[in-house]
Amino acid sequence: MNLKFVAMLLAGTLVAACQSTSQTPNWYLNPDITKPTELVAVGQAISLDKAKQKAMSALNQQLWTEVRSTGKSRNIANNINGKEHYQQVNDFTVNTKTSALVLNGVTFTKAQQVGDIFFVEAKIDKANINAQLIADISQYNALAQFEIDTLAQTDALVWWLRNADVSEREVNMASRQSILSALSGAEYDTPVNVIVELKDKVARVHASIRVLISADKQAQWMKESITRYLTEYHIQVVDSNTDAFTHRLILDTDWRNTHLADMYISTVQVNLILKNNANLVVASNEIIANANSVTSFERASEGASRRFSTLLKQQDFWKALGL
Repeated sequence: MNLKFVAMLLAGTLVAACQSTSQTPNWYLNPDITKPTELVAVGQAISLDKAKQKAMSALNQQLWTEVRSTGKSRNIANNINGKEHYQQVNDFTVNTKTSALVLNGVTFTKAQQVGDIFFVEAKIDKANINAQLIADISQYNALAQFEIDTLAQTDALVWWLRNADVSEREVNMASRQSILSALSGAEYDTPVNVIVELKDKVARVHASIRVLISADKQAQWMKESITRYLTEYHIQVVDSNTDAFTHRLILDTDWRNTHLADMYISTVQVNLILKNNANLVVASNEIIANANSVTSFERASEGASRRFSTLLKQQDFWKALGL
């Protein structure tokens, strides 16, 4: 009796599965993705919004597939201010490491609900994608040119910090150039890439920054902590006023010692003042650190200095300097 019941249950499950498959729209099972002028993708989910999201994701995947299918290593030459800049782009590598493009102009041409499942079809004209890519490239170029133009009026360290992430912009630009190349085919005309010039300037400005740290003898531990942080960012630190420097970081310290019961307590108020070589203040901030010891004020002072270094990290080093 039990075997007969199990057999009937399995048969019913198979029939239901077959019915569910047969109810799936044919346009979903066999989407027309071969059209040369548009991308077509489908999606399904338990809600209409999620089905649309899946169709959008499928459009992106199809777009990257088209780009990867034409993947190649190529040199892009840009003539900027009379100088030739060469950028090697490996389409396959760039695109597999780049986040999906947010597509504008997508239309949902079909939608159907079967039971609890929603099926949708999404389309976008390749001309729309091309226009969007060209607009993105133009915007990247405009922002890069703006930064280049403002360099002369901006402190070098501030400017470098603002543009230190130029590699991310470079990847975004390269990915859009790759997609545009794949979609345009033989008609592709490489747009000028101003980010190449910006990247070159960022590297040269970074290499030119030299910081002199001024601190009294009691603040030597804190000076060493700041030096380590600057070294991590590959910022040159000079030791003497006689050396050429672009910035001076002044550690103006005020120490206070208190003996309470059997405890030695040291508190240091550090005014961090960053000036350029024209003696103009670029940034400033105040950090207060304290520590205690059961043996001496000297040990308490060392603890306060170590606490200062911890606060630099907790506050984010550049923010702690007031930048």
